[in-house]
Amino acid sequence: MTWIDLGDPNPKLYHDKYIPIQWDVGKVAYLPSPNNSITRSFIDVIDSRESQRYFSVITEIQLGEFLWHSCRTRGIGVSNLGFDLEHRASPSAGAIHPIHVVIKRPNDVFWWLYQPQTHSIAELRQESVKLIGLEKHAEDVLKGDQAVKILFLAEPRKTSAKYQNSNSLVWRDAGAIIGVMALIATAMDLSFCPLGITGEPWASELAQKGELAGVGLAFLGSAKSF
Repeated sequence: MTWIDLGDPNPKLYHDKYIPIQWDVGKVAYLPSPNNSITRSFIDVIDSRESQRYFSVITEIQLGEFLWHSCRTRGIGVSNLGFDLEHRASPSAGAIHPIHVVIKRPNDVFWWLYQPQTHSIAELRQESVKLIGLEKHAEDVLKGDQAVKILFLAEPRKTSAKYQNSNSLVWRDAGAIIGVMALIATAMDLSFCPLGITGEPWASELAQKGELAGVGLAFLGSAKSF
């Protein structure tokens, strides 16, 4: 095995300015806010968490509650980096949050971008065609035709605007949000399983200038049929 040394990240003496990617989106759907249905204790959630491999269809209410608790924006701060800093459930280096969450629901031809500041999803039009191969690849790894597919897309230059040797920070951000999602799914009695695949080479083809990179994929579903 060859270990790749990504170096030690350090804040830059002079920050760069980076303008985030502009998405080509179609319809926007606002998700429902949670109804405070989670009653399990934190210790119970920690002790019960495990990856699941059976997925039934979840409702829009469940999907909205899952995304609300796991990755919505709770607060915004100004910065000189060219974009806002954000407070979310998962920790992020410099409060930058370079990981985008893109979902595909069963029986839907489109992938949708989760917009954490407005708790909404936006239809990715041309990008959805480019991810057809990824969906098949994911199904070859784990069967989940009734699962919501969750793709984690990194925008690494957001983090590199502030940090030298920033790549390991981006990977840690991806791991942090996946970990939070796993706990939220457990608290909601949902099935959640991270896959080992990154989403490449399909993920990076979503941007013309290499601004995006796949850093993970997961399946989400109900543990029971409705």
